[in-house]
This record gives sequence, C-alpha cells and structure tokens, in this order.
Amino acid sequence: MPTRVGFRFGVVYFGLFGLAGVLGLLPILLAGLGIRSGWTSVLNILHLARPPIEWTATHVLGLHVVSVQVGSDSAFQWTALFLLVVVAAAATVVWSVLDRRRPRYTRLFAWAQLYLRFVLAIAMFYFGMAKAIPTQMPVVLNRLVEPFGNFSPEGVLWSQVSVSQPYEILLGAAELLAGVLLLVPRATAAGALLCAVDMTQVFLLNMTYDVRLKTVSSQFLLLSLFLLAPRARRVLAVLFSDRAAPALRSVPLFDSGRANRIALVAQLVVGLSVLAVTGAQNLRQWAHPTPELYGIYQVVGFSSEGYARDPLLTDELRWRRIVVDRPFHVSDPVVLTIQHMDDSFEEYGGAIDPKRHFIDLHNRIALGTYAETPVRVRLTYWWPGPGQLIVDADDYAGHRIHARFTQLDPKSFPLVDRGFSWVQEQPYNR
Repeated sequence: MPTRVGFRFGVVYFGLFGLAGVLGLLPILLAGLGIRSGWTSVLNILHLARPPIEWTATHVLGLHVVSVQVGSDSAFQWTALFLLVVVAAAATVVWSVLDRRRPRYTRLFAWAQLYLRFVLAIAMFYFGMAKAIPTQMPVVLNRLVEPFGNFSPEGVLWSQVSVSQPYEILLGAAELLAGVLLLVPRATAAGALLCAVDMTQVFLLNMTYDVRLKTVSSQFLLLSLFLLAPRARRVLAVLFSDRAAPALRSVPLFDSGRANRIALVAQLVVGLSVLAVTGAQNLRQWAHPTPELYGIYQVVGFSSEGYARDPLLTDELRWRRIVVDRPFHVSDPVVLTIQHMDDSFEEYGGAIDPKRHFIDLHNRIALGTYAETPVRVRLTYWWPGPGQLIVDADDYAGHRIHARFTQLDPKSFPLVDRGFSWVQEQPYNR
C-alpha cells in the first residue's frame, strides 16, 4: 500500500514538474538555434498559473512575488513547487480512494518511467552540454582585475571552475553520460544512479555557495532517486553484499515485440536529437568571434572637459581600467566593462565598428543578473602605438572624456599563467 501511494504521488508530482520544465526549456533551446518566432506562446501557457501562485505566495507563504521574476529560487518558483506538492497530494488522495482495489500499475509504470527518464535526460543534456562546451562558466576577463573580496560566493565558484576548463568539461561529460544512459531502458538504473551522484554534488554546491539553482537541482536529485527506487534492492545488493542481485522483471510498453523494438529506436532517435540540439545551441554560443580590442586596458591618463583628473580613489568619474570581452550571456557582439577607481564595475553590451573606430554601447547590464537597460553611448578609439589605446567620448555620464591606456596581457596573471606541473619542489599557493 505505501508503495502504491508513493508511486501515485510521484507520477503526479514529477509529471507536472517535468511538463513545466520541458515547456520552459523548449523556447531556450530553439532560440539558441535561431528559431524564435511562435515559441513565446509556449511560455504564455506557464504564465496562466501566475494568479494562483501569486495569491498563495502572498496569503499562505508570506512571500512577495516580483512581477517579472519567475526564475529558479524566486518566490514564484518556490510557491509553484509548494502548489505542486499540494496538487499532487490531493490528486493522490482522490486516486487512492477511487483506485484502491488495483494491486499494481504494470503498464502505467512502464510509460511513467519512459516519460520521467526523458525529462531527466533532457535536463542532463541541457546542463551537461553547457559544461562540456564550456559556456556555463566561461573565463571572464573582469575577474582577473576584480578584488577577491568583492566576489559573491557564486562568483567564487564560477571563477574557480572556469579557470580549469578540463575540470568543467569532465563535469559536463558526467552529466551527459547520465543522460545518454537514461535513453536506454536497460541502463535506467546506471543512468539514475549517476544522475543522483551528479545532482548531489550540484545541490551541495548550490547550497554552500548560494547559487540560484537550488530548486532545480533539488528536484532533479529527487527525480533521480524516484527513478532509482524500484531498483534500490538490486543496487544495494550489488554494492553492499555478495548475494546475487534480484531480477527486476522488465515491463514492455506494448504487447507486440515489434512495437517495442520500434519504440526503443524512437527513444534513441529522439534522445540523441535532443542531445544534438543542445550541442548546437552551445556551439553557437561558444563560436562568438573574439571581438576587436579584446583584452584588458590600464588607464595611464584621464581627463574630462579637457582637465586632467588625478587617480584618486574618491573620484567617482575617473576610470581605472576597461575590459573588452566576448558576450557569453548577452546578445550583443561585445561586452565592455569599465572599472572605476573604487573597483566598482559598469558593464555594457555593444558593438565595435573597426572601420570608423566607433564603440557603440547599447545596453547597460546589471552585474550578476544579465538584465539590460537601454543606453546610448558612443566611444571613439585609436592606437597611438603598439599596446596603447586612446578612447574619447563626447557624452559619458554628462562629461566629455579623454583616456589613454596601456594594454595588459591576460596571460601575465598567475591565475591564468600557472598551468599544470607534475614536479613541484615547493608549493605554489599565492
């Protein structure tokens, strides 16, 4: 009886969670392939649930739902998960009363496993590919010149992983392998077990570094354990005893052997197609060309309205450095960051015209959120000599500025230059 109740609850809860997750990922994946039109209506389906979620957040949980914020760990998403639990519990009660005489759910078990395997596999492909093709945690030049004490815990984690691309790629490969195993019915136990290990690490990192993916990682961990539950005895027997693992009778989707073979091929084709789509999306993001002026530039002279400004830490206008980087998380061709004397940053998305020597800044980016505010700032630049740069602006924050720079070599920083050493006579821990 408890097993059947748990099965009913899990099917309803993870079924609804998986539906919302897949609908949410579809537009993101297709937009990464350049397909945008028509898919905003898919997201509108999810927004139909906004009124009851906002009411529950305000009157039951005492949370404030920000109107535009529906992302992971937001009040909106925590409330949505709470309502999923309530709906699943109510549905389980009704289902248990109406279907209390049924001893087992043989065919439903097979179809539910198929659906949930694909929900989890798609998630592993999406997040795993973003690490295997390292776009989730790319090397960001800003971090090389930002004081460590200004980092958020999440920023520390992101920067730590980005420094070692082999490590990030291996993390992604483990998640991709788990997703591929989930495509094969006979490998479900191995795939779910590997997913559980992967998601345990991700969940712990999200909790201890305060990463804004706690809701997502926790649900994928629970889903991995739910898929693993029917095979728990076999796994425990293999890992903790010398006894033979008890057989688990495979439940086919159809009565016909031919239909089941076709279904297996269809699962592999669909799953590998999703894997290819996530790969294409991340390759598209990774293939951004290195922009003109890419690098870090140190200010050696700065003036406004024709008057030189000394490098005072209290000067809120004067620049200390500018950083020109690739746009991993925004749509603009280039990201330009201005570091002020107090080590605060302003980040802009824009475009560089190398023929006319213009830098047009279109959007001001809120650091850490990638929310954009439209702006119109035009900079002009030219090179007086090798490794030198001059930038002028007729209207930056209401001032006419002129700045001279020398270019810094990113590889001169120990964080980038150190590399790997088999032989170390002394520790190198700076």
